Amino acid sequence: MSNKNDTLGLSRRKILGSIGAIGVASVGAGLGTSAYFSDRESIDGNTLTAGQLQMHGSWQQLYYGADQSVRPQDYGGAGRPWVNAYPDDTENGIQSLGDLTYVDDPSDDPVDGRNIPLSCGDFESLGDAPRPAISLADVKPGDEGEVTFGFTLCDNPGYVWMNGEVTGEIAGAGDGQLADYLRAKIWRDEDCDNVYDDLEPSDLVLMVDFSGSMLYSQYGGVVSGDGITVGDSGYGETTYSTTTKIDLVEQGLIEFVELLQTEIDGDPDIDADDFRIGAVFFDGYSNDGNSSNPGANVVTSADVPDWGDPDGDGFTSDITDLVTLDSDGEAPLRNLRDKLDDLFDGTGTALEEGFGELIDLFDERVDGSRKPQSITFTDGEPYFGGSLTNDRFEELLVAANAARTDPDYATSIFIVGDDTGDSRAEFTQRVMAGPAGLPIDVSGATAATFSGDPFTYGGDPAFFFNIDDPASIPDLFAQVALEILPEEVIACGTLADVLAVLESDPGRIVDAVPRADGIDCFEPGRTYCVGFSWSFPIRSNDPEATMDNNDVQGASV
Repeated sequence: MSNKNDTLGLSRRKILGSIGAIGVASVGAGLGTSAYFSDRESIDGNTLTAGQLQMHGSWQQLYYGADQSVRPQDYGGAGRPWVNAYPDDTENGIQSLGDLTYVDDPSDDPVDGRNIPLSCGDFESLGDAPRPAISLADVKPGDEGEVTFGFTLCDNPGYVWMNGEVTGEIAGAGDGQLADYLRAKIWRDEDCDNVYDDLEPSDLVLMVDFSGSMLYSQYGGVVSGDGITVGDSGYGETTYSTTTKIDLVEQGLIEFVELLQTEIDGDPDIDADDFRIGAVFFDGYSNDGNSSNPGANVVTSADVPDWGDPDGDGFTSDITDLVTLDSDGEAPLRNLRDKLDDLFDGTGTALEEGFGELIDLFDERVDGSRKPQSITFTDGEPYFGGSLTNDRFEELLVAANAARTDPDYATSIFIVGDDTGDSRAEFTQRVMAGPAGLPIDVSGATAATFSGDPFTYGGDPAFFFNIDDPASIPDLFAQVALEILPEEVIACGTLADVLAVLESDPGRIVDAVPRADGIDCFEPGRTYCVGFSWSFPIRSNDPEATMDNNDVQGASV
């Protein structure tokens, strides 16, 4: 350091003097830096402009009131329970925009639909929608309704608040107020389906890619030259001097299981054995001496020691056993790098065969009463030697469609994925991600040469989580947990109770990542949803009711 200073001919006094002079000029330019050289420049016409924040809104409303034949005026053109939506190209009460629609047929069960995933560009050509969203003139005891509001941020991330208040009300015949009578709930509708999702007894399969790109530096598998850390936390169960993608997946799976167990412990309606977990680990293909007929390297949890329950169907009877270290410092979901490295030796990515094993694992359950669900982690394409061909992508979508629509074992597919630079992989991963029962339009995706908008072919953005940075992998698994766990209730009670939560200034903040520490911004470019449901309870025959139906006859709010 002293040699460099002597060469430059700068004394300590000159350095300090230069810092002071440039410091003044820097403040004038709106900058917060200073330099060690004695020079002064004038910058005129400085301007500071804040980033823009733009948000668009959309909705789908349902109303379960009088029969269509009795009060057709309460419903949209599609009939009960459709009321109104935005956007609605067909103006029939069902959300639609071009080829996108909430459901294909008005007679479909609305709970099988999804609010349309809108981009900021979609809103540019849309006009204003008629308001208010809820305008019902003759609700009766027993009626109920729901609106799922979508919001899409553009340009920048942003915090979102909800607020509301009673701006006018008329008491009923018995001086009862509807706001004190109606029941209401507001929640984060994570999958934008107009339904509050509670925790259901489930059999969940973790499908984990263990191809070379998860492990080896030459394929991009090593993400850090340091030991395994996630954020500020270190994990000491391994002694590796590097961190690979599979290490980050391991930590994501551990956090996922711990989040799930916490929710199960706090739910009086769910027992510890109502939720079980199995796994499918897939690598590539091994020649086994026959290059024309290579075998896929796929291992299920039924073959992993200490994983399955005593019945031997590949699902654990106690999910905490997967992550709790035993007396030997072992647990099935820890030290995956060592365990799986001994099992696999192949090239490629056997995604298609992985989905086949997923169905087999569900098929071999000794008790099929639980809801099938799956999480697939992959950073690759359906690679099978040589160049990537379109028929491999088609075969992969056929396999994923079979998993999502199997008549006995249909499973929702959550994808934590990475396009790896191939546009077909990016497209295909997003099409695979979606809810159980919703088919994939394989022929349409094939005809489109695996390009364009993947969500028009059966994909659902609520089921896809993109890996922008490998370090985010554990957080992405936590976000998947939020999709499987009960959706966050923002407020619940009477309508007056709900509004009391919202009326504080500036309102109730909506957390982009529920159950995580702190409050997070919503990212731009994706549609998020909040559900609002209401019901008109029948209380005349309830001996504990403080109001009678007649008390609110003629009331409005």
